[in-house]
Amino acid sequence: MFSLKTQSNSDACESGCCTPQPKAHALCPKCGKKAKEVLSITLEHLLNVHSKEKLSSLEGFHYCKTASCEVIYFSDETVLTQDDVSVVVGLKEGATPATVCYCFAWTKEKIASELKATGSTTALDDIKVKMENPGCSCETLNPSGKCCLGDVTKMIKALEANY
Repeated sequence: MFSLKTQSNSDACESGCCTPQPKAHALCPKCGKKAKEVLSITLEHLLNVHSKEKLSSLEGFHYCKTASCEVIYFSDETVLTQDDVSVVVGLKEGATPATVCYCFAWTKEKIASELKATGSTTALDDIKVKMENPGCSCETLNPSGKCCLGDVTKMIKALEANY
């Protein structure tokens, strides 16, 4: 059907836990914001069967992280939305649950609940420990295809402003 691209010449994700990510960027056709290329292995694992069947290749797709944009992935000729993905993309507006760590099931709701109850969250410490053992699978579980630590940190800071 199509081949999987598993290596690129870019830097490893923030923590060094993942496969090096592509450096290519493109502008989202819907919101016009810069989007990063994702590995084909990410799409192979996260697109639903029907959507994969319509594609001749999983190469050259970019991930739009703009919360208010309906586009999840796009290439030169294809736009994919939440309907094409097998998981809820937690960083998009209205996502429920709003997952920020797909490997270890940390959601915006879980972090907010912990902050409300205790004034702090163990999310980052928990994720870092689990990245060591059992290890993470960011490139196949996270729709961005990259390590979640940056997104989790941003989410915590935004939520802490409310408590």
